[in-house]
Amino acid sequence: MGHAQTKYLSPQSADVYQEMYDHVEELNGDYDPFPSEIETFHGQTLKLRDGDGHLIKKHRVINVGKDEKTYSISDSYSSYSYINFIAAKCWIDTAISRSPASLNHQSIGLIALSDITLSDKAFSNEKNFAKEIASQLSATILANKSNQAVWTAIRQFANYAIENSYWGFDETVIFKLDEVVIPNSGSKQRVSLLDNENGPFTRSEIAQISTAIQDGRLSLKQKVMVRLAMKFGLRPIQIALLREEDVYYDSMVYAWFINIPRVKGRVAQLRRNENNFLLRQLPEELADDIQELIASESDSSLCDVDGIRRPRPLFKRSAANEHYLNDKKLVDYAWHQNSHSISSAFSTVIQSGLALKSAYIKDEDGNPLPLKITAYRFRYTLGTRMVLEGKTPEEVAVALDHSSTASVSHYFRYNRDLIDFIDDTFESSKVLSNSVARWEGYIIDDDDDTVKGTVVRGKDLVNLGKCLKQSRCDWHPSVSCYGCGQFRPFKNADHESQLKVIEAERDFVRNNSSGPVQHQLDEAYEGALQIVEAQKIIVREVS
Repeated sequence: MGHAQTKYLSPQSADVYQEMYDHVEELNGDYDPFPSEIETFHGQTLKLRDGDGHLIKKHRVINVGKDEKTYSISDSYSSYSYINFIAAKCWIDTAISRSPASLNHQSIGLIALSDITLSDKAFSNEKNFAKEIASQLSATILANKSNQAVWTAIRQFANYAIENSYWGFDETVIFKLDEVVIPNSGSKQRVSLLDNENGPFTRSEIAQISTAIQDGRLSLKQKVMVRLAMKFGLRPIQIALLREEDVYYDSMVYAWFINIPRVKGRVAQLRRNENNFLLRQLPEELADDIQELIASESDSSLCDVDGIRRPRPLFKRSAANEHYLNDKKLVDYAWHQNSHSISSAFSTVIQSGLALKSAYIKDEDGNPLPLKITAYRFRYTLGTRMVLEGKTPEEVAVALDHSSTASVSHYFRYNRDLIDFIDDTFESSKVLSNSVARWEGYIIDDDDDTVKGTVVRGKDLVNLGKCLKQSRCDWHPSVSCYGCGQFRPFKNADHESQLKVIEAERDFVRNNSSGPVQHQLDEAYEGALQIVEAQKIIVREVS
């Protein structure tokens, strides 16, 4: 969970849940024990374990300025210790990261996990488990569709398990839940993917994230992690398995590439042969960031217990995994982070570093909650955008590392819903306000001499704005400015005409090329679109 105030039992202490942990480790490859003490969203200290080390079942949680209520947690929601472990961890994570009101649904709804019945073969194969747990959770929602606490809790449970890369939980589970239609104030709402908390990011949110990165809110390592997720829709385990050697420059084609591990099978089987990778071209800016990251860590010596150098992951642990160091089959992964730590980085340090607010998710007082950042949200975004761009099922399956088109049929099944979700929410006044917020303080008057920079000229030498860069820029002139944080657009310039120029060039490149230029044009298109929308609002406000 990564919370600074979270405390655990002493490593020397016997833990009553060790048998449960062993089962989780057998399936998942690792585990994070239950804490003994946490700090809640509002700063209250909660003692989670009793004198015997068991989870305390009921907790009086303070909702500052509101009330105090008792919320229940359990270590035996179902007949399966693996499910019980994940459900309890979901409750604990919610208590740490969300308002106490969010615990209400879980305190009531997670009890419905007792209805889950899995076959004997479910735990023998990850694919079998994913299929069965998806069907069981869907059935639970259907049986309790009039009980909001249950279907909300099941959704939260499933999303938590997926985002933290627990064995047997992947997009197929969410897609199955998405097929369940539930009543919602006279309308119909699908359970998981099409929502503003866990589903794909809207265009405005992606633009806000990009701007925050350009503004230097993240460390170099965090920036690389986010940009890899944004560009390629990588699962946390794929990010964890990347190594420095996977990134290389091909002098024959003058481009950077990355070999992305395919994730089929258990940890020991990953990276198992040279054909188990997806080759992707890197945008030049991302390649530069990766090279800078590698160079910054070049002094670190990653060795095993015998002093032998081991493979260098792109995202390294602070200390080697001792369990892996003593296993000949796993020793090469000793310095790799695991999928859970990657997921935690997105939901904690990266989310807090970006410091963005959701335009849609609010607390009970109407205050916007932090924009939820997970690797899977970038993955969903890539899938939906490819559908909206007219890509084929085969192209989407390849991009998202699925073995068949059946695994991505969900994106096409709800094509109309996805278009409505992304485009309609973007057209809403709240998101248009975000367009202004993104460029607040950036859009300047043509005669503003207080802003020092080089004038940027577009088509027919029309002045578009100013560039604050002091050094030579290798990006596409006047076009890529719209995706750059150093650009200050003029308030009264004809950005709409320039948007059409960018759109035409983007379409041409898509049909005739790929790689860095296409990436620059995509970023520029999003930025120009934001500026045009912001201009419209500014004009309305003035008039």
